[in-house]
Amino acid sequence: MILKSLLLRVAFFPCDYKSKKIDVENINLAVIHIPDQIGDAMSIFPVIRSLEARQIQHLIIVSSTMNRPVFDALSLDRTTLTVISMPFQDEASLTDIKTVAKNIRLTYGEPDLCIEAMRNKNLKTMVFISTLRARTNFQIVGLPLKCFSPACKIPSRMDQTFRAPVPMSWAIMMREAGFPIVRAAFEFPLGEEVLAEVRRETAPHGDYIAVNFEGSAAERTFTLSTARKLIAQIRSRLPFPLFIVHSPKGADTAAELCRLYENVHRLSLSPSITRSAAVIKDALMVITPDTSILHIASACNVPAIAIYTNYKTRWATMQDLSETIVVGNNINQINLHEFDTALSNIVGRFCNSSRIARSVFSNLNI
Repeated sequence: MILKSLLLRVAFFPCDYKSKKIDVENINLAVIHIPDQIGDAMSIFPVIRSLEARQIQHLIIVSSTMNRPVFDALSLDRTTLTVISMPFQDEASLTDIKTVAKNIRLTYGEPDLCIEAMRNKNLKTMVFISTLRARTNFQIVGLPLKCFSPACKIPSRMDQTFRAPVPMSWAIMMREAGFPIVRAAFEFPLGEEVLAEVRRETAPHGDYIAVNFEGSAAERTFTLSTARKLIAQIRSRLPFPLFIVHSPKGADTAAELCRLYENVHRLSLSPSITRSAAVIKDALMVITPDTSILHIASACNVPAIAIYTNYKTRWATMQDLSETIVVGNNINQINLHEFDTALSNIVGRFCNSSRIARSVFSNLNI
C-alpha cells in the first residue's frame, strides 16, 4: 500500500501543487468535476446540498454529455448555478480537458474549491486539477497528493477501505471539511414538463411496476428468454401492469415483450433517461439489473429489487425498502426461486410499511 502511494506521488508529481487551508465561511466559487456516468452524477448531491446550505455564491458543475440530464432541472435558491458539458472523460482528449479548466479560470476567476468527483486515479483527472488550480481540492478516492485538503483523509478511508455507499462518503467529506451536515442520498431532479408527458401515458393504467431488463454492459442485460421468465414470475405474484423502462438499444426487446404480453407497456415517447426516471418516480416498485435505474429508484425512495453481477457495496440500494439478488458473472443464470422469494419478501414488507400500501396490496394473497 505504501509502495502504491509512492508510485502515485511520482506519477502525478508534475500535476501536484500545495493547496491552501480552506475557509468554509468564505467560499465564493466552487467547481464540481464529474464528466462521468449517470450514477456518479446522482451520488454527488450531498456535496451540492451542503454547498447550497452554506449559501456559497457560485457553483459550477462540469458534467459529461451523458450525465448532463441529471442536472438539467436542478435549481438552487441562493447560489448561482452554471452547468458546463464536456465529453465523457474516457473519450475526452487532454486538450478538451485543459480547455474547459482554462475557460473556467478565465471567465469566473480562481475557484476557492474544486470537488474532484471522478472515481478513478488517472492522468486526465489530474490534468483538470492542475489546470484549474483551485485554492484547494476535495476527493474521496485516496490520491496521496498535496493539492487535496487534509479533510479528505476520513472520507477517503470510508470509500477505499470500508467501501461505503458513495453518497455517504461525499456527505462525510463535507462534514469533515466543516460544511453543513446533509443527508446521504442520490438525487435526480425532474422538470414538470417531463413528468406531465410521461404521466399522460402511465396514468390511464393506474398503479404499475417498473421493470428494466438491460444494464450498461452486456453482462448486466437479460436475454429475451430470461426477461419472459421474469415477467411470468412477476405476474404470478402481482396483478399490476408492468412498464418497461429501456434505453434506445433496448427498444426492440421492450417492443417484443409488449407484443407478447397483455398489460405490459412501454412509453410511446422516444426513450431518454429523464423519461425513464419519470416512470420510476411514480411506480409502486422497480425491478432492475442496472445501477443507474436503481439509483433513480433510491432517489425517489421507490421500493426495488436490485439484481447484481459482481456486487459492489459502494453502489448499494439506499431506499427504505429493497431486496438484493447477487448473480454470478452471467446475469441470465438468475435463480427464479430466489427471485420469487425476493418478490414475496418486498411485497410483505411493503404491505406492513403504511396504511396506503396495505390498501394497495389488500387483494394479494401473500
